[in-house]
Amino acid sequence: MNMLTIFGVGAEIGGYCNGYFGRDDYSNKTCVMCTPKYAVFEEWETGRASVLNYTEGLKEDAKNWKIED
Repeated sequence: MNMLTIFGVGAEIGGYCNGYFGRDDYSNKTCVMCTPKYAVFEEWETGRASVLNYTEGLKEDAKNWKIED
């Protein structure tokens, strides 16, 4: 299992994200880069980037983060 099986470039996430981006971060984000070990997300409003490292259990946690059109 790796990050590429969870996210891809262009994936959109939002909400609390189980605190992976900080306890006060609820901003929507877009995946702008993804490797097997980490993904880079850019916030829609500010353009700030955050790195999310792969951890066990992330696939289950991330199911509820994705924004569907």
